[in-house]
Amino acid sequence: MKHRFDLNLYRFLTSLSRHSSQSKVCHELKISRATFNRHLSECRDCFGNELFVVNKGVYTPTLFTKQLIEYIQSPLEVLEHTQQASYGFDHADKSLEFFFYVVNPLSRLVTIPLVEGLQVANSNSKISFVDWSLDGVEFPKPDTLSVGIAGYPNDFNDQLLERKVGSLGLYVYVSKQSSLAKAEHIELSNLVEEKNVRVSMGAFDSSAYYERVRKSAGIALKQGLTVASLGGAMDCVAKAGYVFVCFDVGAEVSSDVVKVPLLLNGEQLKYDVGIHYHRVNYQHPVMNKIEQLIRQAMKSM
Repeated sequence: MKHRFDLNLYRFLTSLSRHSSQSKVCHELKISRATFNRHLSECRDCFGNELFVVNKGVYTPTLFTKQLIEYIQSPLEVLEHTQQASYGFDHADKSLEFFFYVVNPLSRLVTIPLVEGLQVANSNSKISFVDWSLDGVEFPKPDTLSVGIAGYPNDFNDQLLERKVGSLGLYVYVSKQSSLAKAEHIELSNLVEEKNVRVSMGAFDSSAYYERVRKSAGIALKQGLTVASLGGAMDCVAKAGYVFVCFDVGAEVSSDVVKVPLLLNGEQLKYDVGIHYHRVNYQHPVMNKIEQLIRQAMKSM
């Protein structure tokens, strides 16, 4: 008996057991009569058994063959449905843990859409949203899928892939008491002398992304105050006379704060958003799912 066995021969055995006819098997498997005879010979040689009794062109499986078919039928069906099953790899795997490394201001925007979208098929999915970290994305833990969400584009190494998922219009948040509160829009140059507060982006603060943005705008704002959260920034705007540049932050805005579109040379400034992840996750169905969820969240703003 041979120890190695072509898996295609299992399909041949089940087909012949089901049809008991050479012509029907050749038609179903799209093989020639010569290939049929070769397959049957290989199967008999492998198992050291006649397998089928042939009488007037009818192939009747032996008791051994019937037992063999019962044993291989179920795993063979699983293999044949592999392509269809792969469509469920998007988020139903209970062993897969998600880590999203998000810059602070974007966290509110993407958290609920990702949680709801990824838990549709598996309510037990383990999902973590943490401060942005290049190491976390570049060196993912075993059995985890790590995705970074931040400004776009960036200068990452060739082990990371990056895709733009949307753009958000930028606004200036000012106190109702400020003279800027009555403006229909504000040019970036008008903020140079204002007290600007910013929200920390964690490790992303050291990214070359911001220097590239400053150079493209040609204007550098004086940001002497950095806070840890959107809520902290809004307090500084409402109570301490600071201005804050950000995209639409929704419920974080108090009644004492006004949102005014921020322009550069007459056009509203945009904040481009991208996702980045390790090449090992390239083309995994779940990455398409995540990208789709974030794109939808961007469009809803």
